[in-house]
Amino acid sequence: MGRFRIFLLVSTLLLVIINIYLSRKYKKLAKSYDTNIPEYAATLILFSGLLIFLSSLFLQDWIYRHRLLTIPVRYFSSFYLGTLIYSLLFFIAGDILAFLGSFYIRDKKIIYFFSRVYAKGLIVPIAAVLITLYAFYNAVDYKVTSYELSINKISSVPSLEIVMVSDLHVGTSVTKKQLVIIKDMIEELSPDMFLICGDIFDHASYEEIMRFSAETLGSIKTPHGTYFVTGNHEYYLGDISKLLSYFEGTEIRVIQDEMLSIGDIYLAGRKDLRESDRAPLSQILNGADKSRPIIVLDHQPNAIDEAIENKVDFQLSGHTHNGQLFPFNYIASLANHTHYGLHEEGEFKAVISSGAGTWKYPIRTGSSSEIVRVKLNFLNQ
Repeated sequence: MGRFRIFLLVSTLLLVIINIYLSRKYKKLAKSYDTNIPEYAATLILFSGLLIFLSSLFLQDWIYRHRLLTIPVRYFSSFYLGTLIYSLLFFIAGDILAFLGSFYIRDKKIIYFFSRVYAKGLIVPIAAVLITLYAFYNAVDYKVTSYELSINKISSVPSLEIVMVSDLHVGTSVTKKQLVIIKDMIEELSPDMFLICGDIFDHASYEEIMRFSAETLGSIKTPHGTYFVTGNHEYYLGDISKLLSYFEGTEIRVIQDEMLSIGDIYLAGRKDLRESDRAPLSQILNGADKSRPIIVLDHQPNAIDEAIENKVDFQLSGHTHNGQLFPFNYIASLANHTHYGLHEEGEFKAVISSGAGTWKYPIRTGSSSEIVRVKLNFLNQ
């Protein structure tokens, strides 16, 4: 059994347990009001949501082939996931406070107030719904995150302005309209170079939107060009050669385990880490003059040590989404060498983006959907 299937089965079991816990909480909440709501209503709603959510995982290929189902299943699953996570966190926090309060709080007025607000109030479901609605908005509220870094090597240009996007997942989280917004934001920044760091596409990316994405992003013109490396999700679509053919005739150059010279600056692009035939970085950089600036584009940030060993100056990565949903941004830090922002070791620097899009579900709370702008300053000749 594959690791991903094991992950899905364990996640399903965990979700069932969480649903049982929340069903009991909401059942108790309903009982505190004089309503005609059946006792089993919360259980029915939660487990119906769970079934739809699980269908978005286990039946995703079938759902993506029937596009009328894709959007309602995706958004309902996202709403279910958001309200589930934040209901759980609020109820657990309340239970912990109630437990601690039973030892330290003797004032009956405080106990009564807490009971009305938490145990018998609507604060938990209202807060969970509001946070989830914010998560939908935050996922498409694109921001520009800027860095200015110094590279301790000589170049014929004093500085290089780079704009990078990653993890668009078009068709899943980014629509045609939103892609045009992102394109306009990039053009307004007027970079010297535009880099795309993997996962433009996803399981839900259909041919029309893939062509549209390649043409839209490929219409961006910069002095030093536009370059793209694949991420793990590009390979999930199957025929990688067909996918890459969409970029033909555009301004986008695909770099797969190869190094280019852009003036006196090297730019190396790597295949995704999951690819068995991915070349060692030492092989890609063979023949490079290490006294010149070296920039690496690598979708996953888990080979940073290899970049440092090969005297790379600067790396751009994505993949992690910075956890996407709080509190998973803290879990993402455990699964990756570094999961977000600026990482520095000696002369080496890396910037890891939270991505312009979201993974699978168009909700985001633990981070922002971002376009990365980096100004690299070099030593004068």
